[in-house]
Amino acid sequence: MHASENAEHQPPSAAGAGVDPETASAPGIDWDAITRRPPIAVDAGAVAARVRGQTVLVTGAAGSLGAPLARALAAAGPARLVLYDQHESSLFRLREALSAAAPDVAQRAVLGDVRDRRRLHRLFAAERPDLVFHLAAYKHVPWGEEDPEAFAAANVLGAQYVLEAARESGVSRLVYPSTDKAIDPPSLYGATKRLVEAMLRVSAAEGGPTTVLVRFVNVLGSQGSAPETFARLIREGRPLPITDTRMRRYWITPHQARLLLLHSACLDPQSAVGGPSLTVAPDAGDEIAIVDIARRLWAYLSPNGGEAPLAVTAPRPGERLAEPLVAPYERLERLPLPGLLAVRGVPAPDAAATAAAYHRVAGLLDGDAGPQAVRDALFAFG
Repeated sequence: MHASENAEHQPPSAAGAGVDPETASAPGIDWDAITRRPPIAVDAGAVAARVRGQTVLVTGAAGSLGAPLARALAAAGPARLVLYDQHESSLFRLREALSAAAPDVAQRAVLGDVRDRRRLHRLFAAERPDLVFHLAAYKHVPWGEEDPEAFAAANVLGAQYVLEAARESGVSRLVYPSTDKAIDPPSLYGATKRLVEAMLRVSAAEGGPTTVLVRFVNVLGSQGSAPETFARLIREGRPLPITDTRMRRYWITPHQARLLLLHSACLDPQSAVGGPSLTVAPDAGDEIAIVDIARRLWAYLSPNGGEAPLAVTAPRPGERLAEPLVAPYERLERLPLPGLLAVRGVPAPDAAATAAAYHRVAGLLDGDAGPQAVRDALFAFG
């Protein structure tokens, strides 16, 4: 698969970086037609009941997931919406759009990086959010193989700093988008997400915010994704790069991605599993080969028809032919809200081992130990 391959992927310019919300996905494409699945409706009543009167904070708010989520949250009527992102122009455009669309919702847009521990603590202490969506991360799989230190700092340290600030300020619920790539991860990116999942679950078990971990799959048309790249290349009349014709993935549309986050916030882990954390996955249907996505987009966008011009290259570091939605010891169960499934059988993380892994990674980064040492530490956990 060429281009970044997972749910929220965007080229990493800085932790929490946004992208222009107007170009976050390929315009003019009916992604439901590409998946050949009917759309799933958001339960607006459930979302409004969860969000109304609450202070909601979103990190990575101006990104290709964050911006549509922020718009949906604003429409649900929170008391206050706090948007945290380091990408100035994207955050400015989002703030302007929300001011026009939801003028009665108080909002605060804050330029900041999730690696800025002090700034996060000041912000959380001042705003006292009830609900947090922590979306800010580096997500481009091949880039993670090139720069483990940057990915570990943004994804692992950034998550820890958000979690510390959330606990100290009394946040009641945290929603975190993880990835199918965290299952027996072949990539550095997946390894960072695996560690953060454990950190959040340990914190929830020890009295931190109740947490919903959302196991994202590939989002069609997201910034830097293979389908978004295919759409651009088709319009430019260029061949479509495929790393391996056998490669397949689970896919959801941008609408489903937004629904997944919104409905996850409505779930009560204590009611759903009898514990303080819950892992959910999308109801994504069957896997679709990346070559079939390319061909469907070609048929959708090409006025001349014919065969899609494919250019087969080779798999890149961190990629595998398929990404499992569940591990062998896990199973999926339906939940009351549509579009998402509970992942049962996720083993409880070892608190001491999780803390040791985090401190090992943090110490290596602080000591400038180098990329290989950081990589080894991340893959040693699990």
